[in-house]
Amino acid sequence: MDATGADAEFDLLVIGGGITGVGIAQDAASRGLRTVLVERGDFACGTSSRSSKLIHGGLRYLEQFSLGLMYESIAERHLLTRLAPGLVRWRPFLLPSFQGKGKEWRSRLGLWLYDHLARTDPELRHRRLGRDDVLRFAPELRRQGLQGGARFFDCVTDDARLVLSVARDAQARGARIHNYVAVEEVVRERGRACGARVRDTLTGARWEIRARQVVSASGPWTDRTLELAGESAREKRIRPAKGVHVVLERGRLDVGSVVMIPSARDRRSLFVIPWYEGVLVGTTDTEYRGGPDAARPEREDVDYILAALDWSFPSARLALPDVVSSYAGVRPLVRAPGRSTADVPREYRIFEGASGMLSVAGGKLTTYRRMAKAVVDRVVLRLKGQGLDRPVLRCWTHRMPLGSPAEDGFDPFRGIDLPEDVRAHLLADYGLWARQIVSILELHPEWARPMAEGLPYIVAEAYFAVTHEKARTVVDVLARRTRVALLDRAQGRGCLDAVSKIMAEELAWSEEERARQVGDYERVLREEFRGGGSFSGLT
Repeated sequence: MDATGADAEFDLLVIGGGITGVGIAQDAASRGLRTVLVERGDFACGTSSRSSKLIHGGLRYLEQFSLGLMYESIAERHLLTRLAPGLVRWRPFLLPSFQGKGKEWRSRLGLWLYDHLARTDPELRHRRLGRDDVLRFAPELRRQGLQGGARFFDCVTDDARLVLSVARDAQARGARIHNYVAVEEVVRERGRACGARVRDTLTGARWEIRARQVVSASGPWTDRTLELAGESAREKRIRPAKGVHVVLERGRLDVGSVVMIPSARDRRSLFVIPWYEGVLVGTTDTEYRGGPDAARPEREDVDYILAALDWSFPSARLALPDVVSSYAGVRPLVRAPGRSTADVPREYRIFEGASGMLSVAGGKLTTYRRMAKAVVDRVVLRLKGQGLDRPVLRCWTHRMPLGSPAEDGFDPFRGIDLPEDVRAHLLADYGLWARQIVSILELHPEWARPMAEGLPYIVAEAYFAVTHEKARTVVDVLARRTRVALLDRAQGRGCLDAVSKIMAEELAWSEEERARQVGDYERVLREEFRGGGSFSGLT
C-alpha cells in the first residue's frame, strides 16, 4: 500500500498536526477507523509548541465563571499525570498576595474548588502561607506590600513532546501520520467534503486523499481551512490572540516553584515557571490580526513581561540581555463579540459547515483528549448514518499510556557511561525508547557528546529524531524534538554543524541543501525564537 494513502479511501481525514489533530487521529484509529492526518509543517510547529507548557486546572477560569471547564481541566490533568508520567509532572505553584493587587477571596475560593472538584490527595492540597513562608519559596520576591499567599499543585509539561507522543501512538494504532503535507484544496462531490488534494512541501509531490469524513483541527488556520472547503470567507469563527513568552537562564532567578505574578500594567497575571534547565515567563494576551505564520515576539511584548518581572522581583534586576529566547503563539479563540481576548472563555466548539466538514476550535492543551473524543463521537455517528457496517469501539484513550513510560527498575544504560542528568532526561522524554538511543551510542559513541554546555541533550538524539520521530529540518530537531533552541544561551549554534551533518546523511541532503537548512535555522532563531540581543536598538 502506498505510504501516502493515495491508493486508499479512509474513514477520516484530519487536517492539522497540533495537539487536537493528533488527539483526534489517536482516538479515531484506536476505535478502528481508517485514519489519515496531514500537517502542513512539523507536528506542533504552531500554537501547540508555543504554550505556557502547563497542564493545569485553570484557576483564573473562576473569574469567567467557567466552572465546567475548570472541572474538566482538573480531571484531565489528573489523568495525564498517570498516562504520561515522564512528560506531565506535578509542580508546586506559589500564589503571592500583594496589597492592592487582585482580590484574595477569589484565590481562596478558586483553590478551595481546586481541592474539592478534584478530590485532591491530602499531600497535594493547597495551604495558606504567611509572608515569611512565601519568601522562603521565592527569596527574591518583592517585599513591599507582600501579605502572604498560598501554595498549591498543578502540572508542567513539554508541549511539543506531548504532541509527538500522541502522534506516535496514533501511528502505532494504524493511523497514517504525515508532517510537511499541506492541503491545497478540499475535494467536494455534490457539495460535500470527501477528501483533499495535498502537496508534500519538501518534495513538491502532489496527490489526492479520499475520506468519508473530513475534520479540520487547524487551530488559528481554521478560517482559512474552511475557505478551502468553499465556506464563506466573511463568516469568521476564530478570534486570534497572540501570547508571547520569554526564557531565562535557570540561575538568573531564584525560584523553586511556579510563581504567579501580577502584571505591572494591567489586571492580568503571568506565570514564572522553572522549566527544565531554564525559567519560562509569560504570557501576554493581545488581539492579533495578522497571519498565524507571521506572529513574532516583538520588543513591546518582551518589555511587558520584563516589567512584570521587575515589579515582582526587583532585586533580580532582570533586563533584555537576560532573555535567552522568546516565542509567540496564536491562540485560536472562538469568536465572542464585545469581549477582550483575555476575557474570552477557553471552551472549545465544533462547527459544521455546508460542505459537511467538521471543524474544532478553542479549547486548551490540558483538555485535548476530551475535545478529540467529542469530535470522534460525532464522526462515528456520521459514518454510521452513511452506512458504516464495521464495529467501532468506544473511546478508550483514557487508558492509553503516552511517551512509552518505563516500569520501575528499567535500566537501559548498563555498560554505557552517561552522566546522571542525561540518563534522567532520556528516561523522561523517551521512556522505553531510551534503549534505542543507547543502541545508537553503541554504534556511534562519539554522539554521546552534549548538544550544548549545561544541557542534557546529546547528539545521538538528532539521529533518533530523523529515523524515529519524522524530523525533517534542523528546526524540528533543536526546537521541538529537543529544547536546545529555547534553553541554550547560544541556541544550538554550537551543535549545528554536527546535527546538520547527521541529518544530511540520513535524508540524502546535498551540501547546498545542508547549508540552506543551517541558514534557515539561523533565520528562525532571529525571527521566531529571538534572544535578547536580537531586540537591541529596537523601541
